Amino acid sequence: MEKKKLAVLLAVLLLAGAAACAGIYAYLSAEDSRVNRLTFGQNIIETEEEFPTPDPKPGDSIEKKVRVKNTGDVPCFVRTRILFSNGDAEGVSTLELNEADWTERQEDGYHYYKHILPVGKSSADLLTAVKIADSAHLEELKDFQIIVYSESVQSEGYEEGQFREAFESLTH
Repeated sequence: MEKKKLAVLLAVLLLAGAAACAGIYAYLSAEDSRVNRLTFGQNIIETEEEFPTPDPKPGDSIEKKVRVKNTGDVPCFVRTRILFSNGDAEGVSTLELNEADWTERQEDGYHYYKHILPVGKSSADLLTAVKIADSAHLEELKDFQIIVYSESVQSEGYEEGQFREAFESLTH
């Protein structure tokens, strides 16, 4: 009887070991695959300017329109920096800006468009004119340029008006 009990115990242990090995093999050899297709949007903008070739004189108001167009395939937020190539000209000029749709100049030097810019659309004008002071001297106005630089970030994941958060996410 003792031999029979030992044989049964040995058979049970052998079956339990075989079942454990089969389970471990099944776990380690199981495979599943899934194809993930990722598509990336292109965030592309163009700065549009309407600016005659002026001969600025003291007291002039020169029409200069600056806006940004979204030529990419995703909606985005935009920001624009306006610089003068000549500090003297900057000192005697005033920019006429659209602060209804754009922020005033921020600490980082940019004006932020307050709205999401849809694909294929242009922003409202940021700059409409440059006013030259009556007290300006012609030497201060010689060979100056107004430099316009724009940047954009996708608006995906942000709501209308969250332009600051969207740009801050680039640096954090």
